[in-house]
Amino acid sequence: MEDNGTMQGWVKGLESWIWIDFSVSVFMLGLFFYIFIHNPITRLHKAYLVFHFFMLLWPLSQFLLQTTTIVQYQLLFRSISYAGLSLQGLGWLVFVCFLTGRSYLLTRLTLALLAGPTALLAALVLAEPRQFFLLSGDGAGAVQRFGPLSWALLAQLMLMAGLSIACILSALRAGTTLRHRKQVGMALKGLLLFLLFGWLDLLVNVVYDSRFPDISGISSVGLALTALYFCVSIDRYRVFDIVRIAQQDIADSMSAGLLVLDAEGTVLEANRSLQRYLSVQSGDRFDLGAFLRSQKRSSGETAAELGRAGEAVAEPILQELVLSASDLPGAPLLHVQVHASPIVSGERELLGRVVTFQDVSEIRQLVEEKHRQNEMLQLRNRELVQIQEELFRANLKLEEMATTDSLTGCYNRRFLMQRLEQEVVANVRYRIPFAIILFDIDHFKGINDRHGHLVGDEVLLETATAVKGMLRRSDVLARYGGEEFAVYLPHTTRLQAERLAERLKIGVEANRVATGRPGLTLSITISLGVLSVENESPLGIKDPKAYLRELFEEADAALYEAKGNGRNCMVGRRRA
Repeated sequence: MEDNGTMQGWVKGLESWIWIDFSVSVFMLGLFFYIFIHNPITRLHKAYLVFHFFMLLWPLSQFLLQTTTIVQYQLLFRSISYAGLSLQGLGWLVFVCFLTGRSYLLTRLTLALLAGPTALLAALVLAEPRQFFLLSGDGAGAVQRFGPLSWALLAQLMLMAGLSIACILSALRAGTTLRHRKQVGMALKGLLLFLLFGWLDLLVNVVYDSRFPDISGISSVGLALTALYFCVSIDRYRVFDIVRIAQQDIADSMSAGLLVLDAEGTVLEANRSLQRYLSVQSGDRFDLGAFLRSQKRSSGETAAELGRAGEAVAEPILQELVLSASDLPGAPLLHVQVHASPIVSGERELLGRVVTFQDVSEIRQLVEEKHRQNEMLQLRNRELVQIQEELFRANLKLEEMATTDSLTGCYNRRFLMQRLEQEVVANVRYRIPFAIILFDIDHFKGINDRHGHLVGDEVLLETATAVKGMLRRSDVLARYGGEEFAVYLPHTTRLQAERLAERLKIGVEANRVATGRPGLTLSITISLGVLSVENESPLGIKDPKAYLRELFEEADAALYEAKGNGRNCMVGRRRA
């Protein structure tokens, strides 16, 4: 009795350890799927992993069923196998939807309507309420027939199979590419293969159990063949490589060279356009910093700055290099813009770099051509500015020639009359006093006759210079004609004008003019007529030119009166 009790205790301990191992296996398997589902793989990968896991439950449970003689464990493993079969139908439908490109049908509502009853059915199969699923014999523990839940499970599997076939046929009718049609056809063949063995197992071991001997493992063999068929087809049609193929096609279609490096400088990716600049392949070692430092640069960035490419966490680098199009001598040079962007993790750890090589030779040529054109334009602009300056100086010279007397350098009569036409009318309108002085060199004809015209010109020049030195900057001195000069005095009263005329007479007389003969100089005298205008009525001015003629006639009359008085004197008149 003690031995029997010891055996029962040992069996109970063993049973508890089996449950612990099973729980640990389920936990580890859950971790396995967590890693795959939360890593950057496609949704098609995830759907196939779930489907493959559900297929794995049947043979695994059937194997465990054969490893124990304990009735409770046999029932548990058999229930797990059929619960996995229920989940496998749902997994198959989800996988078919992703494989045929109908994943948009799997909305949250649709998944809830499909997964809810399936999960409930699987839970009921595992719980075995009142042996509704498996009906056991007396004491032996062998399963003799299936209960009501088994028919619900069969209906659920037929529903999932029907929906899967409908999805496949719809995709076949809408298939536009050969690759897509092959992919959908693969799904249909795999489903038919699985259903063939499933129905065969059902007929042999359930429906016609009395006619045939019990053949175990038919469904497991079907699942194994189905999984093998999928593995071969996936490898043949490269089903899971569609994203990789698309990425490679996109990379190869880029005009820029693309280079992907890991943290150690190993080439992970190199597109077709990169071969124009570098001869590297996947798996090669490539030192980006050494490459940048060894190349001729278009800009003046130093090697120390380019050394950032070797830092643990580098900043983005943008550098323009000059590369040869080939190794042949005389090959054209390419201006290539290299952009190296670091790939960093959330903890700022350097994972690698993405380097692009963009040919900017055409842009560089356009920029250089634009620079040359700008330089030419600047040169022409400088020439135009120089020409404008010369034209400005020429215009000043012409203006000076048009307004000044070439001999004396003072203004000519034309300029004086234009100036007076503008100012005299304003002076009269606003009652601003002004004066006009006309003076003539005494006996100038005798000087020309005795000493010559050169001495006469010198007398004119010296006289104009002496008078100019005694005038204000606002006063205007002009050669009126021959040896006769006119002075316009704005803002000047009669008394101020007559005093200035006296100073001019004395200053000219005191000025000695050289004759060109040693020790012989001339003393020049002038006669002056002064006309001052104060409080003139503007109503009397109807024609400014006629009014000016009147003013100069009166000033000229005063000048002739001064000459009649013996010369070297001043006669003043006032017009009011």
